[in-house]
Amino acid sequence: MKKNRFTSYLLYALGEILLVVVGILIAVLLNNSNNQSKLDRIEELSIVRLSEDLKDDINRYDFLDFRISERIHLCDSTLNLIKSQKSLDERLGIISIHQINFFLVESNTTTYDEMLNTGRLYSMKDKELRTQVIKYYRDVNKWSTYIERDNQQIRSKMIQPNYNDYWVLQEDIWDGQVINTQKYPWLLSTYSREIKDIEALIDQAEDGFRSSKKHIGYLKRQAEELLLKIAKDEL
Repeated sequence: MKKNRFTSYLLYALGEILLVVVGILIAVLLNNSNNQSKLDRIEELSIVRLSEDLKDDINRYDFLDFRISERIHLCDSTLNLIKSQKSLDERLGIISIHQINFFLVESNTTTYDEMLNTGRLYSMKDKELRTQVIKYYRDVNKWSTYIERDNQQIRSKMIQPNYNDYWVLQEDIWDGQVINTQKYPWLLSTYSREIKDIEALIDQAEDGFRSSKKHIGYLKRQAEELLLKIAKDEL
C-alpha cells in the first residue's frame, strides 16, 4: 500500500473473482445443457416406447373386433335356430351360447404409467401431444369400465334360477349324453318360458357386443390418430 499498489491488487483480485464466477457459470450452463440433452433423449425414448405400446393396442383392438364379430354372428345364428322349427340336433345349437364368453379391453400402459409416475408426462415439450396422450388413456380406462359393467350385467343374468335347466342340459351335451326331450320338452317349443329366457339373454348379449364393438372401434381410431401425430412430429 505504501508503494501505491493497492489499486493493482484490487483489480487483480476482482479479476480472479470474475474468472471464477465466469467459470462457474460456464460449468452450470454446460451441466444444464447436458442434463437437458439427457432429458430430451429420455423423452425421445419414451415416445418411441409409447409408439410401440400404441401398436400393441391397435393389434389388440383388431383381435377384439374379430372375436366380437364372431360372437355377434353366433348370437344371430342362435336366435335363428330358436325361431325356426328344425330338428332336435339343429335346435341344440342354442346351447352354443356357452361360447358367448367375455373379454377385457386391456391397453398396454407400461410407458404411460412410467411417464406419469416420474412426472415426465407433464414435462413433455409438445403440449398438444401430451393432451392427446392423456385423453387416449383416460378414454381407455373409461370405456373398458363400461364394457366390463355390461359384461357383468349379462353374467349376473346367466346365473339366475331361470337358467338352471339350461346349464344342466349344457353339461349333458358336453358329457356326450343322449338328450331326452321328455326331460327337456321346452327344446321343441318355440314359445316355452325356457326358450324365451334364453332368447332374451342372447338378445342382451348381442346388444352388449355391438356396443363394445363400437367403443373398441373408437379407441382404435384414437390410437391410430395418436400414432400418426407422433410420426409427424418425428419428421
